[in-house]
Amino acid sequence: MLPVLHLFGRSLSSYLLMAAAAGVLFWSLSACAMKRDIPSRMRILLPPAVILSALFGARLLHAALNPGRYGENYPVWSLRYDRLSLMGGLILGTLVLYAVCRELDLPFFRVSDDLTAGTGIALTVLKAGCFLNGCCAGSQTASRLGMVFPAHEVVYDLLNTPPEARRVWPVQLFECVAYLAGIIVLLLLRKKKQWPEGVPFLAYAGWVCAVRFALYPLRAAVYSMPAKVFYPLLYPILLAACAALLIRQIRRERRPR
Repeated sequence: MLPVLHLFGRSLSSYLLMAAAAGVLFWSLSACAMKRDIPSRMRILLPPAVILSALFGARLLHAALNPGRYGENYPVWSLRYDRLSLMGGLILGTLVLYAVCRELDLPFFRVSDDLTAGTGIALTVLKAGCFLNGCCAGSQTASRLGMVFPAHEVVYDLLNTPPEARRVWPVQLFECVAYLAGIIVLLLLRKKKQWPEGVPFLAYAGWVCAVRFALYPLRAAVYSMPAKVFYPLLYPILLAACAALLIRQIRRERRPR
């Protein structure tokens, strides 16, 4: 882990730096991918609109699941880049994208496909930033895959925690690898075959939900009680929705015209 990066004589937060890099990559990759589908001005404005709505959604979901962590000292509308829930950002970002596409009469699934590669790369970079920062770790484990996070060392020392109990699942590292692998496979398959509109977006959305669902048991112990109820319900619902829409898009493409 490397919470602070020393670049050009300055100390920078790796967490904030990777978040900024993720935003720039999503913006640039998405703008390039949308060249064939929407006007140039909208290509520039749409990605940041999605980013802002995703940040808002991430904070809203975190506040809903952890209301005790907000108050006068930390209002929900705080602009600090922390206390964010990834799924809230992905859900609201998608809903805002759909609303914009409906309002401007843009093909939602085609635009979503264009944004998928940028999303995959951005998620990979975001989770790399989480790992470097030493946050968002999973539950304690005795597994060899477990790691000791420096960010938790002060608490461990105060509690006199034995070394064997300091290892936790590096869930954000698992997510980083999974998101990158998923987008690489998706891009390779798209080169070999032309898929119906919406299939790349829905396939990758389903992959992200499946990864989160599979890793949930490794981090469940660190969640609040509302989150422990919410997430096991959310992931199957989203997976079922992605599967249903995926089947619909494939069947629609196969219909004779």
